[in-house]
Amino acid sequence: MKHSFIQFIVIGAAVLLGWSCEKNTLTLPVESVTGGARVKLIHAAPEAPGVDLLIGGKKFSGFTPAGASTTNPGTPVPIRYDNTFPERGANYTIVPAGASEVTITAPATTTAGSATVISTQNLTLDDNKYYSLIVAGNAARQEVVLVNDDFSGALDPSKFYVRFVNLIAGQNYDLALSSANAPALVANLPYKGVSPFVPVDVSNNASFVLRASGSVTPIGTSLSFTNTANGRVLTIYARGIAGRTGTVAPGINIYTNR
Repeated sequence: MKHSFIQFIVIGAAVLLGWSCEKNTLTLPVESVTGGARVKLIHAAPEAPGVDLLIGGKKFSGFTPAGASTTNPGTPVPIRYDNTFPERGANYTIVPAGASEVTITAPATTTAGSATVISTQNLTLDDNKYYSLIVAGNAARQEVVLVNDDFSGALDPSKFYVRFVNLIAGQNYDLALSSANAPALVANLPYKGVSPFVPVDVSNNASFVLRASGSVTPIGTSLSFTNTANGRVLTIYARGIAGRTGTVAPGINIYTNR
């Protein structure tokens, strides 16, 4: 009996030891998302109201309504001018692939259920493709531009890649490095123009400026990057109203593609 008891303890200890080892080396399952189109919404229409994105009648953007509770639906919080959804440094939102009705609305500021339709388009969004859905224009008239975000050629991990999108109506612009008299990386880009992705060396840091086409005078403030951006793929976009000051003055901002 004593021998059997000792044997039971040894077996029990071995079982516990084995369970402990398995516990310490436990690998949690990770389910990768393999389907759906990737979409990022960019609001670049100065003085226009905030917007929401709906695909097939289902809302895919926005934030928790202000003042929401179990008894109050709250007030809608849309995507406002010079902001993106998801946030500019975040990944894309995943939406159903295929043909869909894509609607941009301006929610009312009083009730969560009311909204004004800005644009409705029937678009085909391909599976595992990336898109920027840009709200351009101004307070009087907004328009929606769908851009295919093809960064498959951005392969050098020692560089980062930028493209330039001009969302300022009525004037062509250049994107350049901020060093004096630097040649334009992208030149004479018209309104709603989209450049290819361009590789940039950030070993000595890099700053970008907006310039009127053919000019060497920067407009607004520069955007700077360090070598922590290596391997990144980014979009720099011009937004604002030509000749204006304040929050709608011409300038550049950024969002992450990868």
